[in-house]
Amino acid sequence: MSNYRRISKLLSLMLRHRAEEFGLEMDPYGFVALEEVVAAVQERHPDLGEEDVYKLVEEPGQHRFEISERGVRALYGHSFFVEMDGEPIKPPDRLYMWCGVKDAQRFRQQGIKPKDRFYVHLSIGRQEAEARSKKVDAPCIIEVLTAEAYAAGVEFYIRGEVVLTSGVPAEFVGQISGLEEGTVNVGEQPRAQAAMGYGRRMRKSTRTP
Repeated sequence: MSNYRRISKLLSLMLRHRAEEFGLEMDPYGFVALEEVVAAVQERHPDLGEEDVYKLVEEPGQHRFEISERGVRALYGHSFFVEMDGEPIKPPDRLYMWCGVKDAQRFRQQGIKPKDRFYVHLSIGRQEAEARSKKVDAPCIIEVLTAEAYAAGVEFYIRGEVVLTSGVPAEFVGQISGLEEGTVNVGEQPRAQAAMGYGRRMRKSTRTP
């Protein structure tokens, strides 16, 4: 296995899923001090060091991690809650996501809510969503009416190659490609219930303080 793949897999495990297992002190926004991350990497792979971590993060086309004066963090994909920092963005008029048929049917009626993560992950283009859809059989591609959602107060945050939001009410779920009954248009959906909250939905972090 190449150094790139070894560090990539290890950083994903550390920064997205099991920070406490590696003894890492993570701030509310997902950052861990660079020296802590390097030390944890070297416990598993003594031949790797800070230079290798930088090479991975700065690799052209790599949009999953970032390094700043605050440390190193994963940009998305966390299995525990992290706060969103920075200002919400004004998104493109449309964003996209993939899912299985059962989820698509539910999202059409109930809106899109996080399933095994704390934020909904949206792709900037249809092609990017289709590329991720290889993970499931007979996937559906959902078009999200983000301009309308943004105008209604839904917050969106850019994180590398994805856009995160806490949820998308049903009225902003547009066309769904891939359902057996054919493409479903937003006009065929029930309007969202007013009880659906917009913006950030707080959940308790599972990491150890």
